[in-house]
Amino acid sequence: MWAAQYYTYKRPRQWLSSAGLGAMGFGLPAAAGAAVANPGVTVVDIDGDGSFLMNIQELAMIRIENLPVKWEDRFYKANRAHTYLGNPENESEIYPDFVTIAKGFNIPAVRVTKKSEVHAAIKKMLETPGPYLLDIIVPH
Repeated sequence: MWAAQYYTYKRPRQWLSSAGLGAMGFGLPAAAGAAVANPGVTVVDIDGDGSFLMNIQELAMIRIENLPVKWEDRFYKANRAHTYLGNPENESEIYPDFVTIAKGFNIPAVRVTKKSEVHAAIKKMLETPGPYLLDIIVPH
């Protein structure tokens, strides 16, 4: 929900959300639908790792249709107690590895782990035609 609070939208209907109704898995298919409904517009899905995993198979359709859908987000220790998917004894382990998964769908992907890298990584994501996955793992 941080995107709703901190991003400045420039025109109406730029924000598509389940409005906090707990609709896990909503983001990626909603972003694909928004891209199909708005040809030529870049769509960014700001999604958490658990929600993204619920419909990760949609990466295949997004790649096949070459939709300009961009995905980014993964918090670090924001809600770690009940959302960490990996080995709790090894928090530095990247699990699941979304970059490798995206590349398996032939979608360009990059991971950033430092706040200083975020702006340049988002710029590159937005400049890359077609789908793109940006896995951001930084403390907020």
